[in-house]
Amino acid sequence: MKMHGRSLLALILLAGPAAASPRWTASSPVLLPGAAGSFDETAVKDPSIVRYGGRWHVFYTARGLGKYTLGYVSAPSIEGLRTAPRTQLTRLRAKSSVYAAAPQVFYFRPQKKWYLVFQTTDSNYLPVFSTTATIDRPDSWTAPMPLVDKRDSAKWIDFWVICDSGTAYLFFTRAHKDVVMMTTPIGEFPNGFRDRRPVFSPLIEAAHIYRERGGAERYLMLFEAPDGRLRRFGLATASSLAGSWSVADAAFATGALLQSPPGVEPWTNEVSHGELLRAGFNELLEVDTGELRFLIQGMPAGLHEGDYPSLPWRLGVIQGRYP
Repeated sequence: MKMHGRSLLALILLAGPAAASPRWTASSPVLLPGAAGSFDETAVKDPSIVRYGGRWHVFYTARGLGKYTLGYVSAPSIEGLRTAPRTQLTRLRAKSSVYAAAPQVFYFRPQKKWYLVFQTTDSNYLPVFSTTATIDRPDSWTAPMPLVDKRDSAKWIDFWVICDSGTAYLFFTRAHKDVVMMTTPIGEFPNGFRDRRPVFSPLIEAAHIYRERGGAERYLMLFEAPDGRLRRFGLATASSLAGSWSVADAAFATGALLQSPPGVEPWTNEVSHGELLRAGFNELLEVDTGELRFLIQGMPAGLHEGDYPSLPWRLGVIQGRYP
């Protein structure tokens, strides 16, 4: 029986972790590491994706030539990303080194601007942002500016902005164990983030938060956690962005739940840093829970060996299926 919207999420929350776990169909990868000598020759990872102007726009972490930088690729269809030209966003990097990673893209309606939020190695991983009026022009992004004044010696990573009608919320992972939240009024964004406090644990990284479109106010937090030596995603929920958050399914998306369609060779046995395909592209970050598609990073079985910077991550879409 096909289910939609609130009825699907209600099933997830009421059935309990064992029965609620979705099964996912993993189609072929849509983005592979680039050619030898390219800026993304080792790995493509940490994607952020929006649909705008009849095209998919993907921003990602590129690992190549011993460096982490940001890449951009766009195509009318998800499958078209495989052969679309890629662009290195050379202006978007740390001041202290050639480093940029873990982008998030969204359109901020009050200012009629696109925002790209990402991390640099300045100040032990500083959150920064860049803006443009034209998402499809890679050379139009402004020089990065700090999002907050970081005065904490702990490592901060995977910065995520989402808004409601009056407040902008900044979430990030601190020390690979806690989700921390800061807020600022919509009228002050991107300035004024304050009132830092932990709101969720434990996790490794990549706490990504979305608003369920339609029905009652409900928010979903997808968070990355260990799955043995590999990676998986759990799901937590809350009735407001301020929390509190409770785990709905600790094994929401795992390698064990992945299935490949007939004729498609399995390409990953883990589910790592990814983003749900949204119902829109603005700062509300809305998703349709009845049609979950998840752009993830993964790799073939047996290749998760050695130092993390050398892992050959690739990107592909998994689609949720429920009994």
